[in-house]
Amino acid sequence: MKRIFFPVAIFIGFFIHSGTQAQLKPVLSFSLKEAQDYAYANNYDLKNSAYDVQIAKKMVRQNTAIGLPQLDGGIDYMDYLSLPVTLLPAEFINLMLPPGQPKYPSGSSIPLTFGQEYNATLRAKLTQLIYSGQYLVGLQTAKAFLETAKQKMVKDKMDVRDLVTEAYIGLLIVEESTKILDSTYKTVNQMLEDGKATLKQGLIEDIDVDQMELNRSNLEATLISTKSQRLIAYNYIKFLLGINGNQEIALTDNLPFFLNNLNQDFLVNQQFDYTRNIDYTILKKQEYLTLMQYKLSKTAFQPTLAGFFGISGNAQRNEWSFFNDKYPWYKTVNWGLTLTVPIWSSGSRKFSMDQARLNVEKMKVTDEKVRVQLQLQVETSKKDFANTYLVFMNKKKGLDLAGRIYEKTFSKYKQGVSSSTDLNQKYSQFLLSESDYIQSIYDLLKNGLKLTKLLEKV
Repeated sequence: MKRIFFPVAIFIGFFIHSGTQAQLKPVLSFSLKEAQDYAYANNYDLKNSAYDVQIAKKMVRQNTAIGLPQLDGGIDYMDYLSLPVTLLPAEFINLMLPPGQPKYPSGSSIPLTFGQEYNATLRAKLTQLIYSGQYLVGLQTAKAFLETAKQKMVKDKMDVRDLVTEAYIGLLIVEESTKILDSTYKTVNQMLEDGKATLKQGLIEDIDVDQMELNRSNLEATLISTKSQRLIAYNYIKFLLGINGNQEIALTDNLPFFLNNLNQDFLVNQQFDYTRNIDYTILKKQEYLTLMQYKLSKTAFQPTLAGFFGISGNAQRNEWSFFNDKYPWYKTVNWGLTLTVPIWSSGSRKFSMDQARLNVEKMKVTDEKVRVQLQLQVETSKKDFANTYLVFMNKKKGLDLAGRIYEKTFSKYKQGVSSSTDLNQKYSQFLLSESDYIQSIYDLLKNGLKLTKLLEKV
C-alpha cells in the first residue's frame, strides 16, 4: 500500500505545485501608452500587416528579377527501340554504288536506317530581357504596391491604437460603474437593515421595508449584469493586446487621466487638412496604382526585345557509354535576338486600355467624394464632440446636485422628518444621475477619440 501511495502522493504534490505556480503568475500592468505599445508587437491583425509588407517587398524583388539574366539548363535522353527509316531516291543510291554492282530500278525509293540507338543532349541557355515596356511599368507598379502596403500598415496601427484606447476606456467605465454599484449596494443594504429594525419598533409600515427590499433586489440584478459586462470588456482588451490564456492584466490609468488630457478647445478649433488624413493618403496610393495599370495597358502595343546565348552537347552511341571519355560529345554554340512586335489583337489590347482609362476616371470621382465626405465627417464630429462635452458638464453638475439632495434627504430620514418613499425617490434619482454621468464620460471620450483620429496628420 505504501509503494502505491508514494508515487501517487508525488504526482498530486506536483500537480498542486504547478497549479500554485500558475496562480502566482505575475499580473501585467498597463498604462494606456504601454497597452498600445504592447498591441503594436502582439496584435493579431498587425502581425498580418507586417507580413503583407514583407510579401510586397518580395514581390518587388520578384518583378525586378524578371529583367535580370535567366539561365536554364536541361538534359534529353532518347533510346531508339527501332531506328528511324529514311527513303532515298534510287538514282541517288545508284551514283554511290561501285561499277559492276546491280543498280536499283529508276524511280524507286530505297529505305535506309540512320542514327545510333542511344542519344543524349546536354543544353544550357542564357536569356536577357533588353527592352520591355511592360517590365518597366510593372516594376514601378510593384514598388507602388509596396508603398501602399506600408501606408496600410500605418493605418492598421492607428486603428489598433484607437481600438485599444476605446477598449481601455470602456473597461474603466465598467469598473467605475461596478464600484459605484457596489458602494450603493452597501448603502441600500444598510438602509434595509435599519428599516427592518425601525419596522419592529412600529415607526414605519411594512410596505416601506418591502420597497427597500425591492430596490436591493433590482440593484443586485444590475450589479450582476455590470460584472458580466466587465468580464466581456476585460477579455476584449486582452484579445486586442494579443494576450490569451489565464494571464491577468491591470490598468494603471484612470478616467480623470483621460478627462484631464482632453483639450476641448483645441479639438473644436483645429483646422482640418484632408491631404494629410490617413484615409485620403491611402486613396492617393490607390489612385497611383490605377494610373500605373493604365500605363501598363498601353505598353501592350510596344515591342519586346530579348537576347539569348545557348550551348549544347550531343552524343550518339551504339553502346551505353556516355561517360566514356574515348567517345566524343559534339558541341553547338549559338546566340541571337528575339524581337516580338504586337500587330493585331482584334481590339483586345485597345479594349483593355479603355477599361484601365475608365478606372482612372472613376478614381477621380472617388477622390472628390472622399474629400467631401471627410469634410462632412469632421464637421459632424466637431458638433457631436461639442454637444457631448456640454452634456458631460450638465451631467456632472446634475450628479453633484443629486448627491447633495440624496444626502440631505437621508439625513432628514434618519431624523424622522422625511418618509422612506421620499428617500427611495431621491435614491433612484441619484442612481440614475450616476449612470448618466458615467455614460456621458464614455460618450465624450469616444467622440473625442473619433475627432482626434480625423484631425490627425500623417
